[in-house]
Amino acid sequence: MSESIIKPKRPTGEGWRRVKQVQAVAQLAAMGFPAEAWVHLNGLFVISAVEVTEVEPGSEELGPEYHISVSKMGQRCTSAEASWVLAQFDLLDATEDNHVPSGRVRNFWRPVADRLSGYTCPCQDNEPAIREDKGDYVWRGVTR
Repeated sequence: MSESIIKPKRPTGEGWRRVKQVQAVAQLAAMGFPAEAWVHLNGLFVISAVEVTEVEPGSEELGPEYHISVSKMGQRCTSAEASWVLAQFDLLDATEDNHVPSGRVRNFWRPVADRLSGYTCPCQDNEPAIREDKGDYVWRGVTR
């Protein structure tokens, strides 16, 4: 496999440790996507990757995207904790987009191309938003 020119985002603050041998990272690497796992002293766990998603009909071709997945000790973190992580990984302009009911991970996406910063997936208009944790976590089901 060739090495990607675009690297996953890395944390800039202190207290982070890179974790090796994470199954999700190995799965992404097997699909050709560079990925790294990080854990912070406060229990937040992050998988940082660069992925190219399948383009839905009528959607814009975005090219590679930064993808940050955040959890805390195997559970869902709060939106405030996720915002802190995004700042640590220099991705404050990433958009949350979850598609897992009762998910334990929050997913954030940001196109690598700066001109596409702030892009919102059309699914956010087309798929119903289900709110959990008093609205702190939103995921979308698939429309039929």
